[in-house]
Amino acid sequence: MAGISDQLQRLSVRFFFRHYLAAIFLLALGVRVALIFLLGNFDRVQGMENEFMALNLLAGKGIALAYVVNEMPSALVGPVYTIFLYLHFLLFGKNYLPVELTQAFLGSGSAVILALIARRIFNDRTALTAGALLALYPTYAYWCALPIQLTVDVFMLEVSILLVMVAVERPKPAWHALAGAWIGLLALSKSFYLSFLVLYLVWWMLWKKPGFKKLLSAGIIWTACAAVVIAPWTARNYHVFHQWVPLTTNGGGNLWYGNNDQATGALYTREGKSMLSVIPEPLMAKLRLAKTEAEKDRLLAEAGREWIRSHPAGFIKLIPLRLRAIWWFDPEMATGFPLLRKMVYLALLALAIPGIALSRKSWRPLAIFYLIPVWQTAFYSAFVGQARFRYLIEFTLLAFAAFFLTWLAMFLKPRPLRNPGSKFYV
Repeated sequence: MAGISDQLQRLSVRFFFRHYLAAIFLLALGVRVALIFLLGNFDRVQGMENEFMALNLLAGKGIALAYVVNEMPSALVGPVYTIFLYLHFLLFGKNYLPVELTQAFLGSGSAVILALIARRIFNDRTALTAGALLALYPTYAYWCALPIQLTVDVFMLEVSILLVMVAVERPKPAWHALAGAWIGLLALSKSFYLSFLVLYLVWWMLWKKPGFKKLLSAGIIWTACAAVVIAPWTARNYHVFHQWVPLTTNGGGNLWYGNNDQATGALYTREGKSMLSVIPEPLMAKLRLAKTEAEKDRLLAEAGREWIRSHPAGFIKLIPLRLRAIWWFDPEMATGFPLLRKMVYLALLALAIPGIALSRKSWRPLAIFYLIPVWQTAFYSAFVGQARFRYLIEFTLLAFAAFFLTWLAMFLKPRPLRNPGSKFYV
């Protein structure tokens, strides 16, 4: 056994870090492709609003959607995943196999990116463990086989964190410009991520303690480059809505979903009905008359705010339910493999929580892994909760789980006795 162990150790030394990254990518890709063909759901899934908008774009109608009622130009979600589907439909027809395979590549890339992030914060062993965990993590592998933008968002969010880290380590304007432009692209996928401009600056301040001038100059570059990327979409929105809509028109809807007479804190009523299906008739009558989607968003926002004003205690009582939907699961929402999802999540928590405790001395470089969950929880506690919001950031928990597993392996590693002459290990 000792000889085999020595050979494995020599083989490990010969491998460079990039070789391990390649192995992690291939492992992740193999798992995802196998799962895609095992599920074989290419003609049974539906891409929700992104699919309708992509098909309308393909038909020459532009990015349009019948949100609640009446089809019209839409900005309900950012354009990134809609264009992603549109390009696949344009090249391959309405076939979700190419979509899922592309997502498998992006999901595999996420495993590599997480390893690169973890390497800068922890060490090589923890980095490779984190990449391997993401490669094998069932939740992320499963979402690659669904035409929902989560896989794309996770990849883009990880890349934004890595680019910010590189920009901080190599303080050149080009890296800061690239980081800012990517944050703009990320915001075009999910508008909430535009707020990460501030989170990243806070992280940098806590981690590296740069001077005020460095923070200010970086903030200006990031904001300007993000604005350049976002500007064409904002101009398009002004053209179709005739008013200022920087990114999306879903804020009002999300506010009303979480604050109405049948609200449960999540997207479904206690009877399992979609919130959109229980809109009161007086509000629905106004929505039917709305000339633009931006007007629909305003009407829903006004209804949500009015409910909060008239039911302040109800608003407060719904906060724990929203948090339950984010950090556990929405009990009213039907999902595939519900027991397996819970078991996987509990296993992740069992590894991540000790990792968080053990890594507390390195909290400064890890601050981004705290800031993102805290800010996301605080923000959505006033709107509507979904487990999908947690899925977007579970890679942070995987990094902590990797740290714990690495620590555990070192803790359990046999150590020589204090007696130098002894050949036994403990």
